[in-house]
Amino acid sequence: MLTTADADLLVTRHLGDTPRANHSRLVGYIMRQLSGMFSAPADLWEVVGLCHDLDFFQTSHDWSQHGPLTVKWLGDRIPPDAQQAIAAHDHRTGIHADTLLADMLRAADAIAVIDEKLGRRSFCDMDQAAPFMTLRIQLGDRSYLSDILERYLKKYDLSFAGIVKVVIHAPEQEPHLRQPDRKGNA
Repeated sequence: MLTTADADLLVTRHLGDTPRANHSRLVGYIMRQLSGMFSAPADLWEVVGLCHDLDFFQTSHDWSQHGPLTVKWLGDRIPPDAQQAIAAHDHRTGIHADTLLADMLRAADAIAVIDEKLGRRSFCDMDQAAPFMTLRIQLGDRSYLSDILERYLKKYDLSFAGIVKVVIHAPEQEPHLRQPDRKGNA
């Protein structure tokens, strides 16, 4: 099995020093925290979060391959349920996975994108009475991220406040409206 240290090296190799690498590290962190809520294997969940976007730059011309290419690269260094979660994390692949690991990867990915788009303070100071409605308004054209988060929090009986407690202690990422390429061009 791929270790978290090995996965982090793969992030550096494939994503360099880009906001996408920071995003992947944040998703890895969130996945580790979420694993504790389900008594799931923390190292595996973190590895899945770290590796989920390794192919981001190579598949930017064909999002239907985003995830499956990473699975091909990783092969049997991760178990089948982790392969399935990574392959299905982007709806544009047409691959479906309805497992806890896959659902939490989609939730963690959405959380990281929301954190990046809105900024940590906005995310953590969200109106607790109606967080998903507020998120939809603030996210504008990316309001679907709120729907993804709401779907999985409800499915697994997790609270928005609990997610805020995870995010508030997470490593910071810089808010960016667009992801630059590997050379840093926006």
